[in-house]
Amino acid sequence: METKVLIAKQKLPEIIFIIWALLALAALLPATQLLNSSFPLFTVIWILIPLGVVLKTKDASRIGFRTIPWRLFAQTTAINLGGLLLIMLLFEPWSHTYQKLLTLALEGASPDTTFAWLLRFPRIPALGEMVLYSGLVTLFGEELFFRGWLLQLLQKQLGATWAVFLQALLFTIPNMLVSFMIPPLQGLLYALIYTWLAIGMVGGWAASRTKSIWPSLISVTICNLVLVTLIV
Repeated sequence: METKVLIAKQKLPEIIFIIWALLALAALLPATQLLNSSFPLFTVIWILIPLGVVLKTKDASRIGFRTIPWRLFAQTTAINLGGLLLIMLLFEPWSHTYQKLLTLALEGASPDTTFAWLLRFPRIPALGEMVLYSGLVTLFGEELFFRGWLLQLLQKQLGATWAVFLQALLFTIPNMLVSFMIPPLQGLLYALIYTWLAIGMVGGWAASRTKSIWPSLISVTICNLVLVTLIV
């Protein structure tokens, strides 16, 4: 009996992840219909690949879905979040890059699913719904794929420094699609500073240090909430 309990506890991260990933995928279409927003196709990819890895290997640590010591978690998250907010504080007040991105995300007949809550509900409930949806679905998918599965994979082959650099670079590439839709200076800042440096490199460092997605996921979710709250 004790052996069975021990085995069940060891497999708990995998069970939690599989349930979380399936629920996140299942939430995409209803959320898109509810918000009359664009369907986040990239999110499907970001979640499906790590899900396939866990189903095959039965090891959630390969995608950064693991528990870490509380002290290490608190220290790393504080540094990660502080770095994100510092970079935003240095660049956003004069460049208004994030403000432009938010405006772009909310324009048109099919706004971005992460932010469309702001158009459909009163401000306070909308912010809460945005945080839950992004933290559990869209931002979760990004962190899971890049700071989780991809970073862990690259780190085994190339070491920590190159792994952090390359996952940040690869994370920037799909985000450059947005860069071409805003003025050149803001597009450059978004690609190099907001995406590659702030989220990719700083978040990658945190994930490499802890071998976990939790510090980067929590940091980017909080930072996103702070910026949206200040702008809206």
